[in-house]
Amino acid sequence: MTLTAFEMPGVNYPPADVLNAYKEKGYLGDVPLATALRDAFAGYGDTLALNGPDGQMSYAELNEKSDRFAAALLDLGLEPLDRVVFQVVNSVEVIVALTACWKANLIPVCTLAAHRKAEISYLGNHAEAKAHFIGVEENFDFLAFAEEMRSEVSSIQHTIVIRGDAPESLPSMAKLIDGQDSAAAAARIDAMEYDPYQVAVFQLSGGTTSIPKIIPRFSNEYLYNITSWADKLEFTSSDSMHAPLQLVHNAGALNAFALLMRGGTLLVSTANDPLSTIGLLQEFKPSVFFMLSAPLKRMSDMGIVDMLDLSGTRMVISPNAARQTEEVLGVTGIHIFGMTEGVCTFGRKSDPQEARYTTIGTPLSPGDEMKIYDPEEDRELPKGEVGELVIKGPYTFHGYYNAEERNAEVFTKDGYYRSGDLMSVHEFDGEDFWTFEGRLKDFVSRGGEKINCEEVEMAARQHPGIADIAIVAMPDKEMDEKACAFVIPAIATEAPDVKALMHFLVEKGMAKFKCPERIEIIDEFPQTDSGKTSKPKMKQMIVDILAKEE
Repeated sequence: MTLTAFEMPGVNYPPADVLNAYKEKGYLGDVPLATALRDAFAGYGDTLALNGPDGQMSYAELNEKSDRFAAALLDLGLEPLDRVVFQVVNSVEVIVALTACWKANLIPVCTLAAHRKAEISYLGNHAEAKAHFIGVEENFDFLAFAEEMRSEVSSIQHTIVIRGDAPESLPSMAKLIDGQDSAAAAARIDAMEYDPYQVAVFQLSGGTTSIPKIIPRFSNEYLYNITSWADKLEFTSSDSMHAPLQLVHNAGALNAFALLMRGGTLLVSTANDPLSTIGLLQEFKPSVFFMLSAPLKRMSDMGIVDMLDLSGTRMVISPNAARQTEEVLGVTGIHIFGMTEGVCTFGRKSDPQEARYTTIGTPLSPGDEMKIYDPEEDRELPKGEVGELVIKGPYTFHGYYNAEERNAEVFTKDGYYRSGDLMSVHEFDGEDFWTFEGRLKDFVSRGGEKINCEEVEMAARQHPGIADIAIVAMPDKEMDEKACAFVIPAIATEAPDVKALMHFLVEKGMAKFKCPERIEIIDEFPQTDSGKTSKPKMKQMIVDILAKEE
């Protein structure tokens, strides 16, 4: 038994008793996501919601435009719970379109603009999508691609140009908005009925292999995830923020709408390369921004940091560069960790310095249940030992969409999701903090000795010649596997060779057998379909390189 009025086929809904327990503890409520966003935006009125190189939009405009676009989508014949494939670059239009889908009770399928036939055709068919949102961009013919997808995905009835000039044969978001009366659209959305326990979005798994799996996220738990995120980062209407994350993907969407729920200004740019990001920081001076270790190091090497006015910046967020942030920028750095399937952890400005530098912080919600399991024996390990993170909680998912076999593999017998992440727990000032130790299968087996790639990478990133590093296993006839390092070099200092890196790591106290025995210099890491660094692709790259050398 569940609490939703209608169960979509293929979706694993949380049991009613689980939901009621979360309701009693105040984690979940009966306010749907669409209603919460609409009410919040109405309260901020003419305050600037979106800003950036491509223009501005107030909260009142965002509310009105998304009302009108939602009404237009319903006029096209789309019905509640129909799925819509998003394939649009980061832009103001993405925020309008996402908000409109939630207001119209449509389910965004959060693909990337970089996805192509393999991903869009599979995910479109898997989700039985009724519409395909695209942008018209210079670097790829999305119009021709969308036409091809109409023949590949038989369920697609509408192709809508969200951004750019649409041909006469296709509707555009701008024209659809213009065709709607504001008052009539608002009244229509006022009359919508929403189920807080129903699916709100089809997010995608962030795994390192194959095509992403679909993760159903529900209206009230997604809202809870958003508002808890806002609380954890202490967002207010005084904040402006830039985060070069994909806005449709889970972290990007949660982060963006967390800020918007608190009345801050989201800085949006279609370009997310390091130089564009630096220009945006110079021009708009956000109070909060995201920064990865590699661009941070390159900014330092290029002497750009002194050009930035960071007097109004209160916090810089990164996966693993808090220490570097404070050393290079002189601004408080905190770490963030999360997965689309559920749990998020955050550092806090008030955390002990060593905890901020060496851990991923504490759970987002008091309702997050996080345990460290022995992955082979399915038993909980004591504090301090490294094992697999297993989770459950008010915003943790209950199964991939229409994937019964996979779902049977990824949950423990007591209902915890097996994350595949290696973690450990350490106590600082009487509080437990979590440390990311790598992926469960992210090891090199060198003659039977296991090398934890994450451990070596963390140490190697301290080398002045390394902007970023990823270590993978390469085949070896004698040792079975050896460690190969793909290195993005720093700008100001030459990247080390194998001997120099070994000397550096041994000086840091690392055993020689753990040191990389080959280094490949690379400009950027290959990416997965969900935009994450792909180690499987790097493994294949070194296999191909070795084959050519034979």
